[in-house]
Amino acid sequence: MAEPGVGLRYEFVNHEGDRVGVVAQRSGDFELVVYPGDDPDEARSVLRLTREEADTVAEILGAPRSAERFADLTREVPGLGAEQIEVRPGSPFAGRALGDTRARTRT
Repeated sequence: MAEPGVGLRYEFVNHEGDRVGVVAQRSGDFELVVYPGDDPDEARSVLRLTREEADTVAEILGAPRSAERFADLTREVPGLGAEQIEVRPGSPFAGRALGDTRARTRT
C-alpha cells in the first residue's frame, strides 16, 4: 500500500501476474489501475468509480463470499440457520435499508 497525494493506493498481483491497483481517493471516489511495467507511476486507468458505484461493486463481489462463509458457519454452529424472506409491497420494511428496519435486532 502506498499513499500518493490524492489518497491511498492498494496493490496486488493477480493469478495471471498482472499488477493491479485500487486508488482510494480522498474525495471518496475510486480508480482501478493496471501497471504495464514495474514503475508505479506508469499506471493505466481501467475504471473510475464514485463512492456509491464502488459500494455496489463491493456488494456484488462480496455477496458470494459472505454466503459461503455463512454456510460454513451454519455447519459449525448447531441450530443456526438462514432463510430468504420476501418483503412485499406495503410492508413497513419495503424499500428500506436493513439497518434502518432494526430487523436484525428484532430477530
